[in-house]
Amino acid sequence: MLLSTHMRDPYHHIHDGEIFQQSRCIWHENIMMDFFRSQLTQLGYHSVSESNKVWARGSQQVVVCLADDVFTCKPWNQPSTMPDAWDTNTTVITDNTITCATQYQVCQLPDSYFGIYSYTPELSDWTPERRFNFSVNRLDAKRLMLFLELTTRTLYPNSRIFDLERDLVNFNCWHWGSKNDSPAAFRASFSKEFGHVPDVLQAVYRSAFEHMAPLMPYRNHEYSVEQSHVQAWLNMVIETYSSDTCIALSEKTFRALVTPVPFMVYAGRYTTARLTQMGFDLMPDLVKHRTDFNLEKQTGEFGDRMVDFVRDGHESVEAMKQLPFEQVQLRTQQAASHNQQQLAKMKQTWPADFAQWWAQVVERIK
Repeated sequence: MLLSTHMRDPYHHIHDGEIFQQSRCIWHENIMMDFFRSQLTQLGYHSVSESNKVWARGSQQVVVCLADDVFTCKPWNQPSTMPDAWDTNTTVITDNTITCATQYQVCQLPDSYFGIYSYTPELSDWTPERRFNFSVNRLDAKRLMLFLELTTRTLYPNSRIFDLERDLVNFNCWHWGSKNDSPAAFRASFSKEFGHVPDVLQAVYRSAFEHMAPLMPYRNHEYSVEQSHVQAWLNMVIETYSSDTCIALSEKTFRALVTPVPFMVYAGRYTTARLTQMGFDLMPDLVKHRTDFNLEKQTGEFGDRMVDFVRDGHESVEAMKQLPFEQVQLRTQQAASHNQQQLAKMKQTWPADFAQWWAQVVERIK
């Protein structure tokens, strides 16, 4: 039975989740932002943006951005791309990985910064009853398109890769431009966001959109975020930002990394390669991460990046089901334990790494 419910997890309660409570990652992030603002003020810079992320002193400019894609700090009315988002007098301080050449200077935080997400999840007993877990709170055009791609794979029997009944789905439709205070408000956001989808894709997804619009916000289970993560064969992690030139990581990815369950992440190009470079185990022997190398608008073997992402998830689950479950379970426990230890090491080395890094940054911006 399909269940359409109110948001039992209001957006302002999301930060009550286990990763936030145990790691205190938001507190750590805010402490870092306060530190940078204090230091910039002492160096004679002043804030020139409402977000307090862009600072100026004469012709020099410093952009400070953690967690969010740094490109969101660019003035919306100044057309540009990542390489020329700012001029040569600008220094960007960020935890993002910018994967293209830039005319401005980028000071990327040491990898050990991600130790702010270090914690051990309480739920470690993986008992997969469903194939996929797909959970999204905030609504934007990209998340909407991926949801409609999954829905399309439900509606057509000849391509029934995803199933809105058999798979775990929580699509909340929280939107920055809405009061988010009623089902009608969520449905209005869902419809409005569909208008931002390119016309050619509106034609592809219209049937799925019309089918799901009256059911928003959609949720077919009563699990918490943590419970849903251990009830599926594969967690589909959708990061807030995905682009061809920037990797911006958040608690969504690190929650999946420390949970003993296979997962795949839809995020910036080369995200899984970047995580592997940092020493994390993404279980490539169980999960296909082929779309990690795809451009956002590139047509791949089966179609565009989203189509390939869904197909790879389906094929990964089907392959895992052919293996002895005890073998797969042991593999996931090994990966989660390794990733927990890796984050703990990062947390331990962060103070010394930061002190050395900051001394070099100060020389550049003073």
